[in-house]
Amino acid sequence: MSKRLDRIFSQPAKGKTRLIAYLMAGDPTPETTLRRLKGLADYGVDVLELGVPFSDPIADGPVIQSAGERALKGGMTLVKTLEIVREFRVLHETPVLLMSYLNPLLRYGWGKFVKDAVEAGVDGLILPDLPWKEGTNLRTETKRLVGTQLSFIPIVAQTSQEEDLLELSIGSQGFIYVLSRNGITGGEAEISAKVTGFINGLKQHTQLPRCVGFGIQTAKQVHCLAEYCDGVIIGSAIVRQFSELDKKELSELELRKGETEILEWVAEINSIK
Repeated sequence: MSKRLDRIFSQPAKGKTRLIAYLMAGDPTPETTLRRLKGLADYGVDVLELGVPFSDPIADGPVIQSAGERALKGGMTLVKTLEIVREFRVLHETPVLLMSYLNPLLRYGWGKFVKDAVEAGVDGLILPDLPWKEGTNLRTETKRLVGTQLSFIPIVAQTSQEEDLLELSIGSQGFIYVLSRNGITGGEAEISAKVTGFINGLKQHTQLPRCVGFGIQTAKQVHCLAEYCDGVIIGSAIVRQFSELDKKELSELELRKGETEILEWVAEINSIK
């Protein structure tokens, strides 16, 4: 596990639980993404998840898919995504994960990518279209090239089979990304006894922290889940608020004020009350 991720999960949570926040790289510009990443870190987010825009996503709901399309139209690339992380690292130590589909990384060249990612300051990868078992060779190659500096974060759905869950004990690092509901990102998850029971049941298969995402939008959801998991992941709700802000014709001062209000909301959603 990367040292930055290890530090986050080895210490007590600063808020109700550990908070992981998602942004799409390049939406609406690389400069804006960098500023908002810094803002999220400054407002207490524990881990940052940076999406790599891709033309054919399979897990993204309409909000994040639209963000990816805007980023691609603006000329966003994987190279520019790594540059954002590199610039963020100048002053910030908050862990950064890349959420990407496999195609852009393979086109870049896997060996070159993992080395460049570690050099830029990336801590881990979330790959929705790479089943854990089928990713064994890539994880082995990555460990050979960069050691344990780059963590692979497994995604676990409530529909996962017993044999899939058993695979989690082999080569897992960082934390387990637990889906609060089946389907794509966005919408709103119902935190039912079935969901919390599934989260608790994962203790039988792994000692890694369990962080829950997909459809988490409110403080009530975060506070409910905090009793059962080690962190929550908020994506579409943050991306939606920033995209609505970007649609308005605002002065620079008004834009920055609007961004601050969103950052305060993110901090408040994980406050201890």
